[in-house]
Amino acid sequence: MSYYSRIVLCVLMVATLLALPAFAELRVGAASTAINPEKGTFLGGYGQNRQCTGVHDNLYAKAVVFDDGKLPVALVILDSVGTQYDTIQLVRERASELTKAVSIPPERIIVCSTHTHCSPDNIGIYGPDQMTSGRDPEYIRGMVEAAATQVAKAAALLRPATLSWAKARGGEWAVNDCEPGDLIEDLTIIQCLDAKGTSIATLTNFACHPTVLDGDTTEASSDWVGAFYASMADAMPGEHLFLQGGIGGWIQPETPERTFKLAKEYGDDLAQRSLAALKNDVPVKGTDIRFAHKVFNMPNANEGFAQLSAMGIMPRGITDGIETEVAWFSVGTAQFATHPGETAPIFTRATEALMDTEPKLVLGLGLDELGYILKPGYFIDPKAIPHAEYLTATSPGPESGPSMMKALESIIP
Repeated sequence: MSYYSRIVLCVLMVATLLALPAFAELRVGAASTAINPEKGTFLGGYGQNRQCTGVHDNLYAKAVVFDDGKLPVALVILDSVGTQYDTIQLVRERASELTKAVSIPPERIIVCSTHTHCSPDNIGIYGPDQMTSGRDPEYIRGMVEAAATQVAKAAALLRPATLSWAKARGGEWAVNDCEPGDLIEDLTIIQCLDAKGTSIATLTNFACHPTVLDGDTTEASSDWVGAFYASMADAMPGEHLFLQGGIGGWIQPETPERTFKLAKEYGDDLAQRSLAALKNDVPVKGTDIRFAHKVFNMPNANEGFAQLSAMGIMPRGITDGIETEVAWFSVGTAQFATHPGETAPIFTRATEALMDTEPKLVLGLGLDELGYILKPGYFIDPKAIPHAEYLTATSPGPESGPSMMKALESIIP
């Protein structure tokens, strides 16, 4: 080969290498703040007229932002019994407006709830009586602003990061009260580390109601999730976000007693399992962020939902259909999909089957709280399944699960 031919070949090789796609640098930032209610605020869950008498442990709004240099995505976790779509839209719009470090469109801000029953009634159905909403507009406004501000702060703290993940078995104290043994036992953890190996954030996904505490508890609390947060914070720096899974049909903690002591035991146990699993973590491959979402109309067969909407107790338009949304996103091989309520384990498995890389995280109460999304069979003879009479009365109906899955199938590649 002549000298000039070698020069041409070298130029062509360099040009080819420059044209090859390269993984973008991933940056991650995280932030959190307390969102505690005032005394007298109606608490959500269990029944009417349960007013807050103080704060046992902080309720939080937590945010993590992922940025691959193209379009970021943000994940917000609220210690809330449930946050409905109208309120979530306010969080997304305000967060997008406040965030200056990067540009995040509202639809790429995913808001989920942990479902603690010792948080304010953000839905409206737990007021002083069945005819009066328990939503506190001032609390809602403050929560929206606080959550949105955490997205902006997290974006301002973005720094180069790598992700790793681990999986373990969750606590044996999580049981299915309707169909014993039908559980999502996986505990999945993603850790985000900066260039020095310091933890920026951990994301822990597990399916179980935070309902150790009962209707006699009048102090605000995130239940066992609060103990989990405290135990994780004692062990490592950074933010720690609990991502609720599919808890419908009816995944609850065992409750031989309804005490803060037992809630602490469960939260500590989940933290220790998470920390032990992270000792054997493996890298999340890739850094590119992909995102898709779909707004759709979920069929509603629950006349009570429509009546509550018409009365202004649940302030959103509910008739024979409910506008809601599902979203899917991935960071490298890590995939996340939302469920707009408390979904039965069958739907977690069906959603996981749509995703072809690990880890797979299903985010219950994601982008909405529409009550229980159940197997259609629960509606055939509710008396034949323990607790099904209650669950079906607080569900949009037998078509809610199939309609949700159809929407997810249309967006998960």
